[in-house]
Amino acid sequence: MKGIPQFIRRSVYVLLFFCFVPLAMLAQEMRITGKVVDSNGETLPGVNITVAGTSQGTVTNLEGSYIIVVNQGATLKFNFIGYVSQSVVVGDNAVINVTLSEDTERLEEFVVVGYGQMKRSDLTGSVTSVSNEAIEQSVTTSIDQVLQGRAAGVQVQQNSGAPGASTSIRIRGISSLSGSNEPIYVIDGVIID
Repeated sequence: MKGIPQFIRRSVYVLLFFCFVPLAMLAQEMRITGKVVDSNGETLPGVNITVAGTSQGTVTNLEGSYIIVVNQGATLKFNFIGYVSQSVVVGDNAVINVTLSEDTERLEEFVVVGYGQMKRSDLTGSVTSVSNEAIEQSVTTSIDQVLQGRAAGVQVQQNSGAPGASTSIRIRGISSLSGSNEPIYVIDGVIID
């Protein structure tokens, strides 16, 4: 390189520098995989996983598994309603499995309503729930039969005596001038008629 002028040598060095810096930056990113379970070993779908200090994040799938690409040394935060939040520093680990424990103190504070959640103290109406045990002890073929006689303030009436006939469900205190008085059924985020 003795015969090459100095400004060309500097240009080559600068070009090489800018070619290798992005490669060094890419080497710092890691692909992290793992599984989130509860204290009984059951998988937890829908756990929010965020990178501390950023808006980057992901959610666990139905099997409780997740994949996220983060910088080495980042901190992952695992949040799920009813469970104690947990933070894990990535380090050199490519697989991070997490066990979340139930937060018994805050478990009674939240009520799931429709598409979201509310603090129990902010809920102005009454909340009635039918337990799994009550459903399992009876022979029911539809949701209206599950509610009949088990939910206070809910009136379930058969429209006719024919098998499979529709029913009317009325909730005490709910009425409409222009629409139907029937409640709206939302199952897994889908409105059912």
